[in-house]
Amino acid sequence: MEERGVNCTFVLENFASCTVGDGSLDQGGEVNVTATHAGSLVDVIVPPMWVTLATTVTIVVAILTTRWLFAKTVKRVWVFENLERSRHRRLILPPSAVRRPKELERQKKRSKLTYTSLSARGKALLTPKKKREGGEGGGGATPAGTNGSAAAGAERPIIDAEALPSDFTPLIVFVNRKSGGQKGAFLYEELSRNLNPHQVFDLAVHNPERILKIFSDVPNVKVLVCGGDGTIQWILNTIEGLNLRNGPIPVAVLPLGTGNDLARVLGWGRGFNMDDNIPEILVGVKDAHITLLDRWEIEVANSGRATRKASKAAPSSIIFNNYFGIGVDATTALRFHQTRDQYPEWFFSRLTNKLWYVLHGAREIVDRSCAGLASKMRLVCDGEEVDIPSYAEGIILLNVNSFAGGVKMWNDRAGSQENLHRYGTFQSFGRSSMHDGMLDVVAVNGSLHLGEMNVGLSRPTQLCQGKEITIEMTSPMAMQVDGEPWTQKPCQMTISHKSQAHMLRKTVDTNGEAALRMQELLTWASDRRVLGEDQYQALLKEMSRRFM
Repeated sequence: MEERGVNCTFVLENFASCTVGDGSLDQGGEVNVTATHAGSLVDVIVPPMWVTLATTVTIVVAILTTRWLFAKTVKRVWVFENLERSRHRRLILPPSAVRRPKELERQKKRSKLTYTSLSARGKALLTPKKKREGGEGGGGATPAGTNGSAAAGAERPIIDAEALPSDFTPLIVFVNRKSGGQKGAFLYEELSRNLNPHQVFDLAVHNPERILKIFSDVPNVKVLVCGGDGTIQWILNTIEGLNLRNGPIPVAVLPLGTGNDLARVLGWGRGFNMDDNIPEILVGVKDAHITLLDRWEIEVANSGRATRKASKAAPSSIIFNNYFGIGVDATTALRFHQTRDQYPEWFFSRLTNKLWYVLHGAREIVDRSCAGLASKMRLVCDGEEVDIPSYAEGIILLNVNSFAGGVKMWNDRAGSQENLHRYGTFQSFGRSSMHDGMLDVVAVNGSLHLGEMNVGLSRPTQLCQGKEITIEMTSPMAMQVDGEPWTQKPCQMTISHKSQAHMLRKTVDTNGEAALRMQELLTWASDRRVLGEDQYQALLKEMSRRFM
């Protein structure tokens, strides 16, 4: 019997237009096809237009995503390889030393109710209590009575100190992105590129106390604070409150505020500019030497609550590092802060901030709201009452010899023309120092006098130097500490020495180079137990005095 076959090529080419009658084949083994319907193979296998577009988009996205991830990984490896050859490599935290990077990325809790917080709360409610208790706990010590999971977390620290080379001094960077307009955010990104991103922290999303606890067991660690005087105060208070067993952590400053008086005294300049070389700044931090900074405490007694419209009431105990102002300078600062809190969009750069200060100072020239200050307060220095000039409209207690953006308020000479005119003889005062345990007290005549001092045309009147100052106020008066103003009701205030912080002074001359080498020698002796902690602190204090 003759075999019959089907011409498959003919069927596929005419499949779209062929019609089969009763399914029988003709003698040629071909399917009956209606001649009036023409077809093509393309019409059969080409999908609809929307399927083509969706497939094309998916392929393109997949290619771009893969390329982006690959480029990001290669760039990260390349960056770390280049950082290992940089001059500030000893400040960089090696990636191998970070055992649990997610713990460093954790953000501080926020009270704002969001979808994320709701999800976290729902997850916490669905998690068994024992598992929740075992999973909680940051990088600090594990309390007694916790389960095995918490103990395992304590045995495995977040930062492995043994993975650090012996000559490394890892740097912890705290950035206040709100300071300096857009400079804070720019600086955060640049520092993250020049360091390990796990050692650069935004104060808006990270708790500095928790970060400092994580790094508390890391040897030779340093801190860089990027912000204004208020940010520096915050970090110093946090370090002092932790009572670290390895001693205070030395702190360097990258100024982003308006005055930046402490940064000027320590040699870090008047402010950060976007064209500054970040690697050179980090090299300066690496080569900086330790100096001491006196910290002072104001105890407020026998008064009602202080008030300030721009913020909360001042507490009964206040700590300051730079200066404590009463009268005309505080009034100008208070008005400045009130305006900035009411219209924050008007304050977008350091220059505009200074212009607003000038405007409020000019207003005070006309108002003279602090005239007759001598009749409203009493000043006692180390048990002896000090006469306040009748023309004085402001009293300033100085710990550092820099005020209102770099004005030298204390004359280090044996006497001054102002004191000669006042007393008839030169009054002998000591040099101004931020670690001698003494405050320098001066008087200013008014807002115009402050303006003259800013351009070097005048100097304040030197009143006294002392270790303990007592002030009695009989009328409400504006006050400020380190640029933070408030209005204080009648009270008695006692200003006394509280503690000393370890700061990093930029090494810019041979004197600083000698101090750096001496500090390295002291650190070597302390690490090898040649010197005790008391001996180390005493020698460090004397070194700071001699190399100031």
